[in-house]
Amino acid sequence: MAGDFPFSVRKVLIPILTAGCLLMPVLAAAQAPVIAHRVDISFGLENHTVQITDNLVIPAGLDHLRLGDGLHVELIKGGEGTAAVPGQSVTPAEDEDGPFQRLDLEQLGLAKEGGTLTLVYKGTFHEPVDEVVFSRENVGNEITATIGEEGIYLSSMAEWLPWAENTLATYDLRIDTPEGFETVTQGQRTEHSQSDGRLKTRWVAANPSDGVNLIANRYFVHEEPVRDGVISYTFFLEDDARLRATYMERTKAYIEMYEKMIGPYPYTKFATVENWFPTGYGMPSYTLLGGTVLRLPFIPYTSFGHEIAHNWWGNSVFVDTEQGNWCEGLTVYCADYHYKELESEDAAREYRRTLLKNYAAYVKDPSSDFPLSEFLSRHSGATRAVGYGKSMMVFHMASRAVGRENFLAGLRQVAADHHYTKANWSDFMNAFAKAGDIDLTGFQDQWLDWTGAPRLDLGPIEFKDDKVVFTLSQGEDAYSLEVPVVVTTKDGTEEHVLVLDSSSADFEIEGSGITGLSVDPDCHLFRHLHPEEIEPTISQLLGEENPAFVTEGATPEMTEAAKNFAAGFSEKDDYPFTDDGTVPEGCRASVVINPGSALLKKYLPRELVVSGTTVFLAGKRYSLKEFDLVFAAQDPSDPGLTHLVILCDSTHRLEALANRVGHYGKYSWLLLPTGQGRPLRGNWLGGASPLTVAR
Repeated sequence: MAGDFPFSVRKVLIPILTAGCLLMPVLAAAQAPVIAHRVDISFGLENHTVQITDNLVIPAGLDHLRLGDGLHVELIKGGEGTAAVPGQSVTPAEDEDGPFQRLDLEQLGLAKEGGTLTLVYKGTFHEPVDEVVFSRENVGNEITATIGEEGIYLSSMAEWLPWAENTLATYDLRIDTPEGFETVTQGQRTEHSQSDGRLKTRWVAANPSDGVNLIANRYFVHEEPVRDGVISYTFFLEDDARLRATYMERTKAYIEMYEKMIGPYPYTKFATVENWFPTGYGMPSYTLLGGTVLRLPFIPYTSFGHEIAHNWWGNSVFVDTEQGNWCEGLTVYCADYHYKELESEDAAREYRRTLLKNYAAYVKDPSSDFPLSEFLSRHSGATRAVGYGKSMMVFHMASRAVGRENFLAGLRQVAADHHYTKANWSDFMNAFAKAGDIDLTGFQDQWLDWTGAPRLDLGPIEFKDDKVVFTLSQGEDAYSLEVPVVVTTKDGTEEHVLVLDSSSADFEIEGSGITGLSVDPDCHLFRHLHPEEIEPTISQLLGEENPAFVTEGATPEMTEAAKNFAAGFSEKDDYPFTDDGTVPEGCRASVVINPGSALLKKYLPRELVVSGTTVFLAGKRYSLKEFDLVFAAQDPSDPGLTHLVILCDSTHRLEALANRVGHYGKYSWLLLPTGQGRPLRGNWLGGASPLTVAR
């Protein structure tokens, strides 16, 4: 979920269509052909069914449509009123994405010039949601569709509406649900009425998009104006006035911020929708968040803004994946990172440093690395570290290269030029280069097409009365880098930006009374950090493919809880586990649960003291009766071996920690209250960086 930016407001006019008319394709705005859908949908909760009548306007040049496997087509009727035999024009097919049904438009006489088509079909969806996973790093076990008393969820992955590759679509959805079952999807709600125990709702999405999701449940629905032409909705499963007020206020604040930063909000509404199973999705004009995540106190001020930013990046400016997916990195830049910029320079610096630490933690194996031009979506810690983290840093470095205002001007230009069309990395780089009047060709090539990152080394270095002379090197595969170098003089600190475009170069900086020098101390470059620059963090364990789980002298009940923790933490059924306090040979990381005093003492960092049930940490005293303690530590006999130590005397709390710890990967230690209260967290002090030298 994902930054921030300024500009002049332009109204986006979306017509409210009268009943019976079709949404016509917005051809002038779209690069791709646009299919127009007018759909009547009726749900049966008891038998998990959906009945659909789809009246389509098909653009010219398509030879077939795709429809989900398992949907039963009852009627096909062309524009001339002639009915086709479903079994002849709808045939089973399969590709790398799995089975589907192929609607032959050539046989229906619609391939050459397009035209109108009516499809009547039904289907049954009832996928269980009990094992849906939307975890810290790995998204898995997602469902495509389910219909029942617990809720209705139809994702575009279920192919419940016909579509074609390399097309967009507009939607006019008229939905029939049991009374009280409120629906929500993209677009504008134009009808909402109840009669005879049924609820009739109409949603009109006149702007092209690349798919549609639909959700319904027994929601408490509230709405408030954001500004003229834009409404904020909440669809919550509980009528929580305080939670509603928070999300309403945040919606207004984010939309105002992003309209200044990027451009006019692209839709007439934004809805915050609660899901009954874990999700964290940003769709055009709404977000779908699992109930647990929705209620986390920090979400409205972090991840929620990321989802609103996606309405510009990804949902109204589409991703041309030929050069890779730029969308997640830019949304992080405009949301998560920008919020840290607004907080303070130190917070922004620490965010950048955390991204570099994550890269070191999750991409330790070179085989897991890849160029940004190949990133499509995240499915692991490594893909997130590159596709989100490295991508965000590329936008940050581009902003420094062209200047902040020129960078924002480039963003606004891309948003205006690619409204409801696709954009690629080159579109952004060309816009930045034009605004800053510089050439970014080499910058783009190295950061998008090369795998990995530079590793800077400093030395030798010589301080003289009025200058410092030193050598910078980066290895054989030389990037062209603008390296920030900060020198300390008698009057304070000065930043110099040095161009390093070879494997090694000598530099000289003049200054009165220079007493120190530091290379990229604020982490403005995407680079490999030196081990000395990285303190032990929880993410180093999260980034391990196969950590061991270790107990010592545990009761049978605690051993069982430790194994349940291990299964949840590793998201695997099979994992290394010992109960004698030893780490299995070959493991490079371990989670040590409730070690004995001798083993615990071995792992304690210098900033931490544990005496019985008393903890001394960060200058304060805590009790293990009131807190569970989690901390990362390096093995004193093997710096390459990292441990996560957990002190928790409750089997129930220990099992629950498996899902909690992953939210705090950037920290070195956590104190988690055994009752009500917010977790305390922090980081150990890092070592002396080899890129910082004092006279």
